[in-house]
Amino acid sequence: MDTKNDYRILVAEDAIQRIEKRVKTWSLPYPINKGKVLDLVHGVRSNLLKIKYSFLPGELIVKSNEIRILEEKTRELASLILPRDKSIVKHGRSQLLVAELKYCLWILLGLKARLLRGEDNKPEYAVDIVGVEIVSVQKHPEARNLWILKAGTEKYGFTVVTNIGNVKKGEIRGIVILPPVEFMGVVSEAMIASDPLPPEYKGKPVPYDKVHLDEIRNKVEEIIRSMR
Repeated sequence: MDTKNDYRILVAEDAIQRIEKRVKTWSLPYPINKGKVLDLVHGVRSNLLKIKYSFLPGELIVKSNEIRILEEKTRELASLILPRDKSIVKHGRSQLLVAELKYCLWILLGLKARLLRGEDNKPEYAVDIVGVEIVSVQKHPEARNLWILKAGTEKYGFTVVTNIGNVKKGEIRGIVILPPVEFMGVVSEAMIASDPLPPEYKGKPVPYDKVHLDEIRNKVEEIIRSMR
């Protein structure tokens, strides 16, 4: 496996870079132990780099100490950088920061599962595409051609800002979880990635033949380019 150039590992590398940058340069609306957090960030990066330059098959990487330690350190990192009181995150900038931290932790903790998707190096393997139920649809108050969707499963909820005008409440759609983006005060955590799906896809990975692969691949390429 060409681990040095694998999209899954590169997107995970981008995630740890994002955490480090946000902790160093953004003002969090709650206190953290910055020194301890940065020590953990460096530890996660160290283990990720060992994986990146291992050139092992994915099935061996997922059984390695490096992936186990990466997950342990990431869980500890999550306990330190996410707010315990969600009510303190009220404004767009704070919401964007916390959403980005959550995205990065999601990417790092899901790396093991993504490495089991196969030895091929495909952009779509680097992100998660999940079936969700559309809970609500409303017009963006500041943009004529944007809609704000609340969507989720029994375990997770997402806000999605989209320019797709035919999404309806109650539909099951595939979303791809991406770095969050703020659209005029509203933070979007994912992108609509499919047409309406049967109900059984709610809460499950969506097969690649049922999603808009070109759009997903373009988004992954954007993430990789942002590292350079």
